[in-house]
Amino acid sequence: MTQEISVQYRPARFLAVPLAALAFTLAGCATSYGSGTVSSAAVGSASTIRQGTVVAVRAVTIKPETSLLGAATGAILGGLAGSELGGGDKARTAGGVAGAVAGGIAGNEAGKALNTKQGLAITVDFGNGDIKEFVQPADTVVQVGQVVNVAFRADGAYISAAY
Repeated sequence: MTQEISVQYRPARFLAVPLAALAFTLAGCATSYGSGTVSSAAVGSASTIRQGTVVAVRAVTIKPETSLLGAATGAILGGLAGSELGGGDKARTAGGVAGAVAGGIAGNEAGKALNTKQGLAITVDFGNGDIKEFVQPADTVVQVGQVVNVAFRADGAYISAAY
């Protein structure tokens, strides 16, 4: 008696693990920013520097609006996982679409959480009646009463200690 074994090859299952690994690798390459980071737009351009005195410092949370990388990765993985549901072509298609939507939403939220940073809202008095608040990552230590340089660059304004 000969028994025949049928194995159905589903590429989605084999792609899920490498795509998940790719997603975690790309998440590790998330954009980092801070007073010591310069964008390519600022390279070769002159910055205006103004000195001022710190009059207030408060902790803030810097949260991105969206995460395109997280949403795209989640949609791909959700679509692959959803397409494994059901027995017929229509059920797999519906599962893939639903999985992509749910995965995209979940991936967007996960990407935003990964890129949320702690920051500082620093209020600077420039001594001429001009007082401004600047929000930047918490990579610069400043205290109330400290004299600081505010660099107005092509990619934003950043505070550093005046020496």
